[in-house]
Amino acid sequence: MDTLSHGFAGSVLSRAVSDRPEARAVFWVGAIAAMVPDLDFLFFTSRLDYLRDHRSWTHSFLVLPFLALLVALAARAFFRRVRLATLWLFSAVGIASHILLDWITSFGTMFWTPVSRTRYSLDWVFILDPIFSAILLLALAGALFFRPRARRITAAGSLLLLLYIGTCGALHARALEHWRRIDPAPLGSRAAAMPQFLSPFRWLALTDRGDAIDVAFFDIGPFARGVDDPQPPTRWSEVLRSLSDFYPPPERARIRRFEKPPPSAALAAAHALPDWKVYLAFARFPLETVESEPDGGASVIVQDLRFLPWFAGPWERDTDAGGFRRQPFVYRVRFDAALRVVERGFVRTGRR
Repeated sequence: MDTLSHGFAGSVLSRAVSDRPEARAVFWVGAIAAMVPDLDFLFFTSRLDYLRDHRSWTHSFLVLPFLALLVALAARAFFRRVRLATLWLFSAVGIASHILLDWITSFGTMFWTPVSRTRYSLDWVFILDPIFSAILLLALAGALFFRPRARRITAAGSLLLLLYIGTCGALHARALEHWRRIDPAPLGSRAAAMPQFLSPFRWLALTDRGDAIDVAFFDIGPFARGVDDPQPPTRWSEVLRSLSDFYPPPERARIRRFEKPPPSAALAAAHALPDWKVYLAFARFPLETVESEPDGGASVIVQDLRFLPWFAGPWERDTDAGGFRRQPFVYRVRFDAALRVVERGFVRTGRR
């Protein structure tokens, strides 16, 4: 979930659980505490650090009491008349809301750092959800304009938010059921449905079969359209208009299978690199590509397909797709003929 929406949620939820005279503190402390966990980026020096450690220490239920205490102590400088225990409670509510609302997205949250680095995700809500944010904004605005009824308004907004999240959870189960029916997979395969941009009805479905990954985009809503030959956008102004073209009903979903590369010396060399291990520990549906170079070396590319754009295939696997080539979290290592690393890092723009 985006940091600003976290702040709105922390403010609304904190106010909903308290009708004390310190209501002004509730709004501010809840909002700030709910945004604090995303400050972990201040400790990262690279994008690999981000993949390894984002949503770990500051998103841990085990660290929550101590982090809430730090926020409460800082807030005490501004709200001297409010008891420290009360400020701690508001801070804890804000931080807990951040952890739980990150859980409903697809990125993965490490609840139990430092005891465990297992990532948990429900895959219910896209990281930027305008309906989610609108519910919070309306509740917050209502509480500010009608202060005598602020707690009732924020409680109603919190309930409405929970109902929306529950609806997204039900739609996720429905999307996963559709996917398992249209793409039956061998026993032991991993399947998932990932929420998509701007609609709770649009999903990216994936199945890791072991030797290949199946991918499809579809819409389970009543107004699903899709076209047989969707054209990828070539300008930013075309991106939103192209959305409905790429999400047909499940029965017309286009299933694409991407084979995994066979074992090779270059792939083994990439797997031995610490950077590659960090990426694979983060990725849920990694697809690797090995390409020979003219000098006898090789380029090895890895991409997590849960972040695959709707308008393109995997990086360097979809050379005829046209449109935008920039995709998130694409990592590449180039080796020379002796399998020494010549270049490594995230692909940032274009095809190079």
